[in-house]
Amino acid sequence: MTKTLLVSTFEGGYQPMTVATAITPLVDAGFDVSVMDTYVNGMQDDAFISADLVAISVPLFDALQAGIEVAKHVRNINPHAHITFFGQYAMINSTRLVGTYGDSSISGEWEDSLVGLARQLEGRSQTEVAGLVSMQDITRGAPITPYRPRKHFRLPTRSLLPPLYKYPQPQVDKLCGGKQTVGSTEIARGCHHKCLYCSVFAAYDGKVLMIPEEIILQDVRNSVEAGMTHLTFIDADFFNAKHYGMKILRKLHAAFPDLTYDLTTRVDHLMENQEAVREMSDLGVRFITSALEFPSDEVLDILVKETSVEDIRQAISFLRTTNILLNPTFIMFNPWISLEDLIDFHTFVDDNGLDNIIDPIQYETRLHLYKGSPLLQLPSVQALDLTEHEFHVEWKHTDPRVDELYAQTVTPPEPGVFKRCCLKC
Repeated sequence: MTKTLLVSTFEGGYQPMTVATAITPLVDAGFDVSVMDTYVNGMQDDAFISADLVAISVPLFDALQAGIEVAKHVRNINPHAHITFFGQYAMINSTRLVGTYGDSSISGEWEDSLVGLARQLEGRSQTEVAGLVSMQDITRGAPITPYRPRKHFRLPTRSLLPPLYKYPQPQVDKLCGGKQTVGSTEIARGCHHKCLYCSVFAAYDGKVLMIPEEIILQDVRNSVEAGMTHLTFIDADFFNAKHYGMKILRKLHAAFPDLTYDLTTRVDHLMENQEAVREMSDLGVRFITSALEFPSDEVLDILVKETSVEDIRQAISFLRTTNILLNPTFIMFNPWISLEDLIDFHTFVDDNGLDNIIDPIQYETRLHLYKGSPLLQLPSVQALDLTEHEFHVEWKHTDPRVDELYAQTVTPPEPGVFKRCCLKC
């Protein structure tokens, strides 16, 4: 029997949903499955040495380099193990991961593909595995088509993961006014929007896959039984499925009236759905995260946010009439701002009463240009001083003073500190 080790390194500081969703189909198919979350427990060599298949979850850019370090370590101490990658950043980087760091990678949804790969390794199947990218595929230049089934979702298995209290969320505690035991779930994968900087767009190309209601409700029930007091919907945009999301929220509030929530959506959706947002306040939603990027119409237009600074101001004013807080995120340092814009940014924060709400880490976020980003096709980006790296492209601002300020502002990397604009980047 193929011994499968699922590894998570970081998923925004939350209990790793990507791994939880991968456990169930493998267990149901009869495989011996174990889990390692290096974010909580570090690397454990005994588990690496005994594994036949090591599947490394890379849902975020922040998990990519850590996942590569895991792969290098596994290859060193267990050269016979098959190493594969899965998750959103595996979809984007399959051709760069396979061969150099792993034996395969999964492009698209991972549940079925992981089972198919485990069966192959065990000799139970020789059929082609949908979504699996191998070195042979890359060598012969085979087109990589993401695997997008619609009926593959299973109930996440969380019993093999570290307990929820191992995943503290200081910003959630701050916005909820006290210590919380935080869990997460999702009602859909992907996003209808095509913001040019966003890795969700790169992975899903505007497609959205809905998760069945009974799975969501039972997943939340299991987390409540495990001690969860606050739930984060980790969807890229909750209003990708407005009516469905509200239906789920109503049912959850009826079942767990003391449970509180947060979710992510765009400012234009806040204004388009004011009645629904007001109802959310009654259903236990405590705050809404929205990627404001930067209070500049030029920047918003370049990123194809389909919104304006005035829209942002209106959304902030509207939320003040509810009991829901705005949790804004930004791409503070980007190529299209000036030093003067950074001064104006702080005026914007003060004028809109955001200073005591913003997570301090948001003051040091910088535009991330992942390989394949549509932004790399823009003349304004191509005109920059660019340095190509393995998985991303580093850029320099045309005004050196902006980069000097960034260097002075940014704090040293810390384990588990998330410096992205949302939970899906």
